[in-house]
Amino acid sequence: MLTTSQLRRKVRMSLQPGTLSSIVATKVSTIILESLNAQLIAERDAALARAPYERLEGPKRNGVKPVRLMGFFGEMWLRRPVVRSGSLRLPLLDALKSAGTHLRDLLAARFWLRGTSTRAVAEELRSAIGAKMSASTVSRVTNALEPVLRAWESSPIPAGIQYLFLDAIYLPVRRPGFTSEQALLLALGVDGDGRRHVLGFALGDRESKDSWAALIKDLLARGLDRQVLHLVISDEHKGIESAVSELLAVAHQLCVVHLERNVKHKVAAPDWKDVLADFHRIFWTPNRDESVRALGAFEGRWAAAYPRTVALVTRRFEDHVRFFAEPDKFWTLLRCTNLIERFNRELRRRLNPAGAMHSELKVSKLVWAVAEAQKSRWNYAWKPRGVLKIQQPRFAHA
Repeated sequence: MLTTSQLRRKVRMSLQPGTLSSIVATKVSTIILESLNAQLIAERDAALARAPYERLEGPKRNGVKPVRLMGFFGEMWLRRPVVRSGSLRLPLLDALKSAGTHLRDLLAARFWLRGTSTRAVAEELRSAIGAKMSASTVSRVTNALEPVLRAWESSPIPAGIQYLFLDAIYLPVRRPGFTSEQALLLALGVDGDGRRHVLGFALGDRESKDSWAALIKDLLARGLDRQVLHLVISDEHKGIESAVSELLAVAHQLCVVHLERNVKHKVAAPDWKDVLADFHRIFWTPNRDESVRALGAFEGRWAAAYPRTVALVTRRFEDHVRFFAEPDKFWTLLRCTNLIERFNRELRRRLNPAGAMHSELKVSKLVWAVAEAQKSRWNYAWKPRGVLKIQQPRFAHA
């Protein structure tokens, strides 16, 4: 017999948070299973329409058979009534199977949209709710998103897009008998309030003028307004520039960060810090006049030592400073392609575990998934960290 102190100690141990939660969960699961099994027995009796051992024509009771189900409470084993001959329809069991499949498919799609690979989704669902899934099953489940994808691809362009960002990445696409690198062309837009939007994409054999023209024509057909558009921002690429000039006829801002990278390759390491400081004085200034004066100083100081570097900076100077004509709150955003390159990095993060694309539908699913994730992050207007700060050069004058 337990003493009073021993009994108290056992009660206290049972009431510990973890132990108590385990007891409650077990009891709740037991109650749910008993209720479901009782309902299945009741449905069997209602379907047979006779009492036990009553000898009438028709299917006869033949005990129960364990059946495995997945659902909100994880893996469950129910006792499914069976009969000796014929079939027995149990509405509750059908509803539970349908609900479990729906839950599995919903979780698979949501996990995949969050950036989990199809193989990892299948493994996690098998572990969590006992779902028998493979990576190919997850792919088939997410293919159900196709109507949503097609509606998104043809949706109207948001009104008031003033800035258009264009860039491309290359990805392996599997074709019958071979795999080839193809260009994924992307277009992002920013409206006058600073709100960012993924406008569209296209998959092409290469990043050519024709490929870019096809994407831009699609944007125009869906409502991109040339009259409202102020700037196109991209790196220096002949295909992009030709298509933009022909179809949009708007000012083209070239990426200053790409120019900076190209300059660095032409400068000796001991001089790079000083060259970089002078370079920033050209493009990180309070106004365009200051930028022109800084360019003159840059030429005067470095023309003798690095004539090719100076020629690179001055060659298309006007195309690198078009952002000065826009409101200064947008200068940080417009002087480079960081906005779309950040989107591309997230896209590559999703593409790497996926491997080669088996179809254009798979590409569409991935781009749409990243676009939806970015939309939740872009639910506010873009704002600079500080107008005064971004107007000043990064380095003080010597």
